[in-house]
Amino acid sequence: MVRFNKEKGKTGVYSIDAKDDVVEPTPPPPPLKEPIVTQASNVELEKFAALVLKVLGDESIPPTPTNFQIYFDKLLESKPASLKKRINDFLELESTNNDENHARIEREVKEGFSQIKNIMQVVSTVYRNLNVMQEIIKKRTSQLETNANPLSIQNIISSLSEDLNKMFGLTTKQIDLLKDYYQKTTTILQEVDNQSIFDVKYGVYNRRYLLKTLQDEIKLIKNYAHSSSLVLARVKESSLEKVINKKDKDTVVRNIAKLLLKTSRRSDIVAHFGDGVFAMILKHTDIVSAKKACDRISELVYQTSFFVGTGEVETDIELSIVALDTDHNAEEFIAATLEELPHTGKRLVPYIVCAPSLPSEEQ
Repeated sequence: MVRFNKEKGKTGVYSIDAKDDVVEPTPPPPPLKEPIVTQASNVELEKFAALVLKVLGDESIPPTPTNFQIYFDKLLESKPASLKKRINDFLELESTNNDENHARIEREVKEGFSQIKNIMQVVSTVYRNLNVMQEIIKKRTSQLETNANPLSIQNIISSLSEDLNKMFGLTTKQIDLLKDYYQKTTTILQEVDNQSIFDVKYGVYNRRYLLKTLQDEIKLIKNYAHSSSLVLARVKESSLEKVINKKDKDTVVRNIAKLLLKTSRRSDIVAHFGDGVFAMILKHTDIVSAKKACDRISELVYQTSFFVGTGEVETDIELSIVALDTDHNAEEFIAATLEELPHTGKRLVPYIVCAPSLPSEEQ
């Protein structure tokens, strides 16, 4: 059970700025390797996006994301091939090929159902054959019980042996079919699982999707030179040690995942990295705004009561932040933030800003 406790918010271990977030100027991005080409392409994209908004306004079309996408594609078709290529080159960086992935998964799932159908058909045949075998055995047993003639008994046993050999031959073929269908089904299900992006246990994205999205975001930063941040969060082990039942521990961690989702924006990616460590990719978010996001997370966690059975669990959360750049890869960002997590918490510091291969900076 989770309950929001307003009184707990008044006694935090650090003060939360209650004022509205102020948009602070972001320092100019470092020059890219090809500044002239990139800047020119950015200007083209900005002008084209402005044109799309103007057309939407002129035609009294609500500027929703769906409508913007429709008119973006529609107007792009009328532009010169060179401009379309430059803009599409930018868009490819943001494309996740969702339709293609969904189509591939759908094909594999349908193939899996087909194999399962084959399995069920073979199982049905095996079931009927087993019933036939039972009837044969009953019949021959009855004949043996009512016949004392040695020659007749020998004939009955011979007939039974012949019947069983025929049934054995049929069953062997069906077992081979079952084995083949089972192996194909297992392979298909494994392929589908390998493409999964969701962590069912915690209701957020999984580690595979996290690393892929993190790598994609680094590529986008390289081309667009915007600021993005990564936040790692974990329930402090000292809090979970007080909970004896593993199921109850999972419930506490799952509720923390829900709170992270509650504080995130639609553009943020919340994922389970593993072992109760959650990651948030804050797109187009600099360190100043990432700190405010961590403040909101801490405030919400410390103002929320977690009940296990009849007792309340005092939850402590670890948080670390890193600014994404193009000089490091996804694994290095994860490693840097993981290292600093134990140094944060209610009785330490609320969060730590760190950098890969550089000394961490406590805030």
